[in-house]
Amino acid sequence: MGNAGVGERRISRRRFLAGSGAAVAGLALAGSLARRARPGGRAWAASAPPSAPEKLVPSICQMCSTHCGILVHVRDGKITRITGNPEDPVSRGRLCARGQAGLQVVYDPDRLRQPLRRDASGAFRPVSWEQAFREIGAKLAELRSKEGPQALVWLTHPEVLASWEQRFLNAYGSPNWTPHAPTCYSSRNVGWLATLGAVPSGDYANTRYYVSFGRGINDGISNPQVQGLMTARRHGAHLVAFDPRLSGFASLADEWVPVRPGTDLAVVLAMIHVLIAERLVRPEAVAQTVGFEELARAVAPYTPDWAAEKSGVDAATITRIARGLAAAAPAAFVDPGWHGPQGGMYWNGVALTRATACLNALLGNLGQKGGLKLPGASPLPDEKSLALLQPIPEAPKLPRFDGAGGPEWPLAKGMGRAQALPEVIESGKPYPVRAVVVYHTNPVRAYPDGDRLVRALRKLDLVVVIDHQMSDTAWTAADYVLPESTYLERLGPVQVSGGNLVLPQPAIPPIYDTLGEDEILRRLAQATGLGAAFGYTLEEYNAALLAPLGLRPADLAEREVPLPVRAPAAAQPAALKTPSGKIELASSAMVQAGGPAVPVWEPPLVEPDGGNFRLITGHVPMHTHTSTENLAYLHALMPENQLWIHPSRARALGIAEGDLVEVRSEVASQRLKAHLTEGIVPEAVWMAHGFGCISPAQRLAYGKGASDAVLTPVRSAPYSGACAAAETLVTVRKVV
Repeated sequence: MGNAGVGERRISRRRFLAGSGAAVAGLALAGSLARRARPGGRAWAASAPPSAPEKLVPSICQMCSTHCGILVHVRDGKITRITGNPEDPVSRGRLCARGQAGLQVVYDPDRLRQPLRRDASGAFRPVSWEQAFREIGAKLAELRSKEGPQALVWLTHPEVLASWEQRFLNAYGSPNWTPHAPTCYSSRNVGWLATLGAVPSGDYANTRYYVSFGRGINDGISNPQVQGLMTARRHGAHLVAFDPRLSGFASLADEWVPVRPGTDLAVVLAMIHVLIAERLVRPEAVAQTVGFEELARAVAPYTPDWAAEKSGVDAATITRIARGLAAAAPAAFVDPGWHGPQGGMYWNGVALTRATACLNALLGNLGQKGGLKLPGASPLPDEKSLALLQPIPEAPKLPRFDGAGGPEWPLAKGMGRAQALPEVIESGKPYPVRAVVVYHTNPVRAYPDGDRLVRALRKLDLVVVIDHQMSDTAWTAADYVLPESTYLERLGPVQVSGGNLVLPQPAIPPIYDTLGEDEILRRLAQATGLGAAFGYTLEEYNAALLAPLGLRPADLAEREVPLPVRAPAAAQPAALKTPSGKIELASSAMVQAGGPAVPVWEPPLVEPDGGNFRLITGHVPMHTHTSTENLAYLHALMPENQLWIHPSRARALGIAEGDLVEVRSEVASQRLKAHLTEGIVPEAVWMAHGFGCISPAQRLAYGKGASDAVLTPVRSAPYSGACAAAETLVTVRKVV
């Protein structure tokens, strides 16, 4: 493509916003994030007698993984509203729309109310907890005896009680605990761990120059980071968004630089070239690294002119922004990334993350005000040291079903390749998988090729879904559906959030016949003959975690005016957790995994040919994956997704605004409405993740919009095993 088409992308922000309902909604939410929740909050309040005294319960929001501090307002046993906790260093009293809508998770009329079992006709029937545990436990014990413990796979997200889930699997003997990392952040983690030995964050509030490559920081809202960037902006920081789409962040940044999807790596390599060629790298920054000379030789050919041909970004812009970063350093950084180009989207995600890490290293920003910062060590004790948790079930020595951590995927250890599940079930290799437990995630609409996954799950002997709603996975494939109490009805494990110890605690008791995941795990373990591994309750677990710090759970919970307890300061490591103890511009871990020592150009896996498009996806600020579409408040903000398509391409296909279009990939087709906008590069189409619900039990969400996951073929990116979801080509036609 070269520079062709770039001129078509030049639009004013005002013109775009005038035609983009989605962007306007995003900005409206960004605005709400910048304000404290309104006193009274009538639009967000459940009905309750106004004369009853109000009780405030401090807790932690779990509508996304940010875990903001909240105050749950309770009157007459009902939650009336949720506001941000002004004493919490994460939320600082501010919540996004999802956080404020959390009470509807409790009061959603379609939520699960009792355990269900699918009968021979395919219908779900109520079943008691006792019967459900007895039957599931017997089946798991039988499979363990006949097929081996590795026949069980556990899929999970979020990983709030990950150590409990892993303990269950260790006791059972299965190595197959599997988080959602490959659909999200695998490539980011692999790249940073290879370079820095840890995944850093940024000092957003104090930065003077910030560059993001495709991270929708206020689409998949990170509350404290958005607040930090807004503070930095007020202080004069320069914000730059490289993105194929005018995202929520791009619309707020000082510069939106449209870039061809999958070519961000070329731009970053060229920026490194500029820093080295123009001697903008300070000696003290180089002294923190190993492999500088090797990196300098590798990037010598990657001039801004070369990158312009690859990315569509003109050479002068690349050079100017590289110089801007250097001038502001060390109070400058390129975002470490999360999901987008540096996460699970592209074939070259690890290479991009490695290049991003090297560029930051040359800015000398690690540990500097306004630069990058390493995560602190947890003040909580190692669970292996707690007498309460003895005996510790030994971790299984068996290989994983997906090969993660093994010879082919050594860097994917701990993150898995969940998308391999259909192939493993179909082929029986490396061994048969016969049972799957799904906790609070919805792989049928989160993993690639969801239709194939449904067919594969239906071949299993046992599928158990633990959730608070009848997800698509539960509806299409579960034998048992176990209803979990919502985060507002159950205790959670002590956590470290924003440098503080926090305790997620219930605001009200469960209103239906539901249980917390901790109790489900304990009773399932007992029914499977593994009860010895869970000789404690969550209350006792929390007490054991806090005891070495001289604290009790009551110290965190019993506060009428909530004040999070400051965690003891964590010592920064004397050396980085890399083989050399330094920032590895040349990575020995990458070499051992069969990769290049320093980041080099790796093209995206697929290229659109003019007759098709690259499908790219992303999050929106009013929804979290597929878990919130059925909540009335959030549904009203965005009931369905649309296909963003450039007007020049739409006109050629006879497509007008609002037309129903069919999007077809190599594995499936979906239908949704078209949105014509110059806020997307011509060679790509974009749709929000998480729609296209196929569970009629979710009456608001059912049939609304289209699923990007269903359209995505199963691929595994090199080194990380990430899903590489954006390496998908689609055709688009108007439905007549």
